[in-house]
Amino acid sequence: MDNTSLQISSNVVELRDALGLSQKDFSILANIASSTLINIESGNKSFKISTLSGILAFTNIKLEELSKASFVPPKNLRAKLTEKYKNEPSIYVILSKEPSIPYAIKYKLLKTDFLDQPKETRQIAKFFRDNYGWRYKGNSIHSTMRRLTHLIDIKPHPNKGRTNLYSKKK
Repeated sequence: MDNTSLQISSNVVELRDALGLSQKDFSILANIASSTLINIESGNKSFKISTLSGILAFTNIKLEELSKASFVPPKNLRAKLTEKYKNEPSIYVILSKEPSIPYAIKYKLLKTDFLDQPKETRQIAKFFRDNYGWRYKGNSIHSTMRRLTHLIDIKPHPNKGRTNLYSKKK
C-alpha cells in the first residue's frame, strides 16, 4: 500500500472518531459495506479511491483534504451533520445515539479542564453521565485510554492496587 493510501486509512479512522460512530454505523451512513470500511481503516489492503465516495459525500470532505498528513476533522462535525440530516430519520437516529468512547474522550473530555488533575475511571464515567447522560463502563474507558497514550498520561494509583489515574498529557 502506498503512503497516500495509508494516510487516508489513518484519516478515515480519525474522521470516524470525530463523528463518534462505530464502524457499523459509519458504514451505513457512508453507504459502504462494513467489511470495506474495515479494510480501508486497517490499511492492510489496497482500495480504490472510488470506494471513498460514500464517506466523502456523507461528510462533505474533499479527497485532497482526507489524504493530507495534516488532516484534522472539522470542529463540531458530528453536531453539524446531525443538524444537516435532522429531516432524514434513518440518518438522524444514528447520529443521535450515544457516541463512541474515543469521541467522548477526544472531543468532549479533553476539551475541558477535568483531566488537568488525575482521575480514576469511575470519576471519568461519572463526568460523562452527569454532563451528557452517557453511560460508559469503567473497563471500556480504561481500554480506550490505553489506546490514547499520545493524549493521556496513565499512572498507577499510589494507594489503590489495580487502579490507574488518568490525566491530560502536558
